[in-house]
Amino acid sequence: MRYYPALLDIKGKICCVIGAGTVAQRKVNSLLNAGANVCVISPTLTEGLKKLFKNKKISWIKSGYRKDFIKRAFLVVAATNDNKINRRVWRDAQKLKLLANIVDSLSQSNFIVPAVIEKDGLIISISTSGKAPCLAKKIRVDLAKQFLPRYAKSLKLLEEVRRELKSVCPKGAIRKSILTKLINSNIIEEYIKRGSRTKFKINKDAP
Repeated sequence: MRYYPALLDIKGKICCVIGAGTVAQRKVNSLLNAGANVCVISPTLTEGLKKLFKNKKISWIKSGYRKDFIKRAFLVVAATNDNKINRRVWRDAQKLKLLANIVDSLSQSNFIVPAVIEKDGLIISISTSGKAPCLAKKIRVDLAKQFLPRYAKSLKLLEEVRRELKSVCPKGAIRKSILTKLINSNIIEEYIKRGSRTKFKINKDAP
């Protein structure tokens, strides 16, 4: 396995996107969805990015790329159509020890972005290690149709159960055992199928 799978907390962190085309706009949107403080570095912006800038959702350095612009960044994404600029971003990011993704260049990236589906806190990431991104997207669509709605409902219910268990059962090992048995049974699935609106209750007097 070449890549180490991880989910990053980038809330409030500076993330720079170099470039301002449709690919850059897509990268900006995904970073914003994760709560990042996004800075776009480009002489121009797409209409969509202009709107985000006017609404103060992103910051904009109206200029060509310079190393100084990314010094305070947590991660950078190079999404320009100029390979020379992309290579410069990669070299600078290496020197500054930054996380960097150079779009469409695995050899010049120290992280890649998987295809993702998300609903109510459930996040499923799919990657083909850059070998066939189109297949990752197809798998994402299939998973979204077949599994996401069901497991998102299970997650919501299990979150409630776990919260209540914490208040009545101080021992973490016992809580884990109860939740594991619950997940591996058909109780949660049957509860969801019946569309029960009553709150899932823990019997505090049970042995």
